[in-house]
Amino acid sequence: MRKRWMGLLLSGMLAVLAITGCGKTDAPTDNATNTEETKETEASADKAESEAPVDTADKGDEDGSGSVMEETAADVSRIAIKAVENKGGKEVRIAALCCPYGPFWKEVVNGIKSAQTYLADYNCTVDIISLDSLDGQKWYDAIQNCIVKDYDVISAMGVSDSICSIVDEAADAGIKVYFYNSDTAMDCSRAAFIGQDLYAAGKYAADLMAEQLDSKGTVGIITGLFSVNAHELRRTGIEDQLKEKYPDIKVIPAVECKDSDSTAYDVAKDLVTANPDISGILCTANGQIGTAQALEDMGLAGKIKIICFDYMGQVLDFVESGTIAATISQGPFDQGSDPLIYGYNEVIQGKSEVTGDVFTKMDVITIDNVAEWK
Repeated sequence: MRKRWMGLLLSGMLAVLAITGCGKTDAPTDNATNTEETKETEASADKAESEAPVDTADKGDEDGSGSVMEETAADVSRIAIKAVENKGGKEVRIAALCCPYGPFWKEVVNGIKSAQTYLADYNCTVDIISLDSLDGQKWYDAIQNCIVKDYDVISAMGVSDSICSIVDEAADAGIKVYFYNSDTAMDCSRAAFIGQDLYAAGKYAADLMAEQLDSKGTVGIITGLFSVNAHELRRTGIEDQLKEKYPDIKVIPAVECKDSDSTAYDVAKDLVTANPDISGILCTANGQIGTAQALEDMGLAGKIKIICFDYMGQVLDFVESGTIAATISQGPFDQGSDPLIYGYNEVIQGKSEVTGDVFTKMDVITIDNVAEWK
């Protein structure tokens, strides 16, 4: 517990210093209107605000600055894909687009930096380009800029169908585009997608929740952004699986937390207040830390089950304490590193080693095995 609160204190300090970021940096306040919490004294309100999670949504720069960038270091030993020999000494330039705004991204950026270090020995330069949100227009503009700069490879999240036309333009210009983490719903000319089987992951999360609840109860879904296809695939996977296999589990309509822990803190409190019979919450993306903290502050830790994704330090702390029942991994290091090496290899060999979907491994972390992940 001491470790978690020290992490929250540090996050709060970073949020004050941050200039821009993908998520909100405001400390959450409880917005519930029909409870006794609206009658809190100023002192108790200050205490609640200090307990709430704060997003560390710091924007990184192209030169690798920013809190998440600075906190990560290369680890070439973890790279699973082998680069082919660059016999002709061809210079290869790769643009690695990312949005390092939360704890999950430390592992992704570690993968990117590790591939950057690894590929430097093959006359390959990797430029890390940070974006400050998951807004499709910003990713469109960034890819367009990479076309102008004549990169050989672009690694990007398939954040929205709105980027498909510019991805097609990149492919027409001879640039290899690899998606990771999130794929677009619309077909486009990307070489491959490296990431979780997101719909299957949603179904898996539903099964884990049903196991926790003995296949009966009421559950809520806190999703990141309805506009992000990755989050939608998980959400629909959860809903479809619960509807098909578990008729005795009632599903409350999903709510959005803007992929923010501070927003999720408020959303979770409001969800529980409005649905006193709720027995479980599934988080599709960021927001799992805020949700867990909200339940702890409400004295409901372990009583309302949480199933979520990813294994950042604070998530593992909540798993260890029993506040989070289970979390599902998605191989963030590989999502960062593998598209870069696949792209480099395609440039050198003249053909892609992978096409379609390259799914990363899904591990389930519970209180029984969390020590292996810390």
